[in-house]
Amino acid sequence: MSRDLNMKVNVLPVLTYNFLHVNDSALQLSDFNIENLSSPKAGDLPAGVSVREGVSFEEAGELFRSNKDKILVAKEEEVNPNGVTAARDASQAIRTGMGADVDGLMINMGARVDVYTVDEGVKVDKPIILRYDMADGQGSLSGQVIHAAKNSEVTVIMNYTSDQAASGFHGVSTRLLAEEGARINLVKTQTLGNGFIHFDDIGGACFEEGGINLVTLELGGSRVWSSAYVYLAGKESSFTSNMGYLCRDDHNLDMNYVADQRGKKTESSMNFKGVLMGTASKTFRGTIDFKYGSSGSVGDEQEDALLLSPDVINKTMPVILCQEEDVEGRHGATIGQLGEDLLFYMQTRGIDEEEAKRIMIKARLESVARMIPDPEIMQKTQYYIQNII
Repeated sequence: MSRDLNMKVNVLPVLTYNFLHVNDSALQLSDFNIENLSSPKAGDLPAGVSVREGVSFEEAGELFRSNKDKILVAKEEEVNPNGVTAARDASQAIRTGMGADVDGLMINMGARVDVYTVDEGVKVDKPIILRYDMADGQGSLSGQVIHAAKNSEVTVIMNYTSDQAASGFHGVSTRLLAEEGARINLVKTQTLGNGFIHFDDIGGACFEEGGINLVTLELGGSRVWSSAYVYLAGKESSFTSNMGYLCRDDHNLDMNYVADQRGKKTESSMNFKGVLMGTASKTFRGTIDFKYGSSGSVGDEQEDALLLSPDVINKTMPVILCQEEDVEGRHGATIGQLGEDLLFYMQTRGIDEEEAKRIMIKARLESVARMIPDPEIMQKTQYYIQNII
């Protein structure tokens, strides 16, 4: 069906000066089509894993509403201190990086959600793989819930691909719940065509000693929104994120990642490595939020952005919020071009400037690609990187 879209997404947890233009992002589209409202099937599931297919978006959220008391250890009004936005975000079953407008889109369009459940104590040794093979002109909107019961572990890989000349619309909402001692490893690789508009919205929660490990590669698409909001609700819960991105030509990438640390002795680590080329533009928001009760917690976020053109636009906003005294938070950003010393060193060994750039791009992105636990998808992603640069 054809429709227009106007959403406010990727809102900073605490707003800053408007003139910086980083408080939020607008996802605006006119006359776009969505034909597919369901996820691809995973095939044969390992023992101890079950799936409910085609659940409504609202029904899939009941898992998080029924655990609201565990997720929101702090007061409900602390979800967001920004007035109207707080009410809208609190309406979500679980808060996500892009925000409540994506939930509204999923509900209004009738998108379906597949709910994967890993039984208590089950350690799944092979990844569950969801392959989105997008056709030119196709529009897709779908979601998943991944629920790891107590002391279980699962790895899920989501692979988004299309022909490089293809265009279309692709939106995915993924929500995660890791119960006590459980671990969810989520890998997302995006190599969509140059004309694709894509968003990837993630929300998650970890109970005591639970963990979420996230690996993402945003390499294709012309307009891309990527986000994650993870509650570290239980004592000694953890969140790790490693992201690689390539933004080239006149493409745009907009990111919002939040570690909401509420339990005691929680730990977050977020690392982002990327390359900007041509006239590309990128906005990064990364927030470590130490809530009341998070004493003994540690958080770290780092971005390393390589700018290979004087015409790129880079906006980086690392944030640490703190309501607790006994915590340790670190953040930093390394942003710049190839150093003259490095270029000189390579040239003395017969490597010209263009080849030096290719080597640095490849090394940066493949350091994240090597984290993909499936050999076939890892090799295809590395092949994509080699060819695109």
